[in-house]
Amino acid sequence: MQRLAFALAYLFGFGLIWKAITWVFALPHFILPPPERVIITLVTRAEQIAGHALTTATEIIAGLLLGGVLGIVSACLMAHSKTLHRLTMPILVVSQALPVFAIAPLLMLWLGYGFASKLAMTTLIVFFPVTAATLAGFRALPDGWQDTLTTFHATPIRTFWVIRVPLAVPHALSGLKIAASVAPIGAVVGEWVGSSSGLGYLMLHANGRGQTDLMFAALLVLCIEAVLVWAVVNRIATRFDHYRP
Repeated sequence: MQRLAFALAYLFGFGLIWKAITWVFALPHFILPPPERVIITLVTRAEQIAGHALTTATEIIAGLLLGGVLGIVSACLMAHSKTLHRLTMPILVVSQALPVFAIAPLLMLWLGYGFASKLAMTTLIVFFPVTAATLAGFRALPDGWQDTLTTFHATPIRTFWVIRVPLAVPHALSGLKIAASVAPIGAVVGEWVGSSSGLGYLMLHANGRGQTDLMFAALLVLCIEAVLVWAVVNRIATRFDHYRP
């Protein structure tokens, strides 16, 4: 209840600052619409915005889940094979060094303008931080533990499942928290490059028609979706903090 009150107070304060800026500088609504105009747009066009919001939310959640699973599995394989790690890590670094706008047209060309290309874009953005964080978790064995495990003749398989996996779980979830904050970028960029639905498409469409209030309404809903996804992942991650050494 306290967090909800804080969130409402934060939104109210942000709205006041927003309103003050539009009033003090006398900005026209097509440059920066006042908050009440955006709220009216949210109410009057709620059905349209909700449909596009559902599309974007599906892309974000599906990409986060797929990228998270692939990242964790890849980290497990790379942790067991130094050769695979040496071969794979440069590819991962290069994939992250390329701007997303450079990759998006290729994904559209290969996968089309439907859901698959947006899923691939979001998955690609999510994959690296989850993989890197999970790898760090597999290497987080405290000093002296390996000597103890050797003394008790622990097998590599048992060491992996009983010791290394629990140690890696909090790191993997930390990577997921980072990924949850950037996953909306993949979905929206994909929708900007080519799409027929989604909040990114709606923002681009509204901007082209000079409907700035609709563009800001879509942006506000996108921010809410991003915060909710991050909050859920963060809540799950805090439940695994007891695994940390």
